[in-house]
Amino acid sequence: MSTLAQIQTFISVVEEQSFAAAGKKQGVSTAAISRQISQLESYLKTQLLHRSTRSVTLTEMGLRYYQQVKKTIIELDEAELAMINSEKEATGILHINTSRYFALEYILPRLPEFLRQNPKLKIKLEFAEKLSDIARESIDIVLGSSLSHGSEIKRRRVGSTYFVLCASKDYLKEYGTPKVPEDLKQHRYITHSGRNPDNVISFENHPPIYLDPILWVNESHVLCECAIEGLGIAKLHYYIAAKALQEGQLVEVLSAFREAEQPIYLYYQASRYLQPKIRRFIDFFCV
Repeated sequence: MSTLAQIQTFISVVEEQSFAAAGKKQGVSTAAISRQISQLESYLKTQLLHRSTRSVTLTEMGLRYYQQVKKTIIELDEAELAMINSEKEATGILHINTSRYFALEYILPRLPEFLRQNPKLKIKLEFAEKLSDIARESIDIVLGSSLSHGSEIKRRRVGSTYFVLCASKDYLKEYGTPKVPEDLKQHRYITHSGRNPDNVISFENHPPIYLDPILWVNESHVLCECAIEGLGIAKLHYYIAAKALQEGQLVEVLSAFREAEQPIYLYYQASRYLQPKIRRFIDFFCV
């Protein structure tokens, strides 16, 4: 198979109209140029050049070959330039997976400015209760508070959140308000079915409490509504329960034992050459 170096040497000889001039341009001897052309002709089983002591001219087949490979080299140069330029400009579709809250809190307020700065970029924003597998589902960015990850996944912190235990006033009036974590064992606990484990509550400076849930749901806002309806005590991210707590629909319990804040991360696949669309998003949202 002919090599790219042989083809480029052939093009150089044609355009310089001289083996010596082509050798000078490439910084090699005339003999080395001649050898590459001979190897190319041998591979193609076709004479490409008429050689004389005064000039080098193309054969009929040589002219056809030159026109074709010259076009190909130009296209390769354009493709390489496009890739180099793409390092500076974000293009294509950026696929982001996150929860509705994180999108509303961290992404949407700044998205107009981000898109203004990256006019050739498109965004595919998908909401999910459970964070996606970046590699398997072709996701570019995942934004959330917890994601199992190995060395192939990188992360950048963008904020923090924390859980609250809460119940309605009617529920607490009927069942009483727990004073210490152990009291929860006497209460009705409703939980998120996506948690693993789904029956454990952790606390700051206190051993975890294992409970026997009476209800499982797989959507955080529905879980919050269940607590508002007086079905039991629920463990919710503060941002999910904030409105209900502020309006008195829910009351936080055991706040003195509240567990430590959890970081919110932006996750992405590790890569030596990070795509511009991902790099631009990380640099913009993680400042």
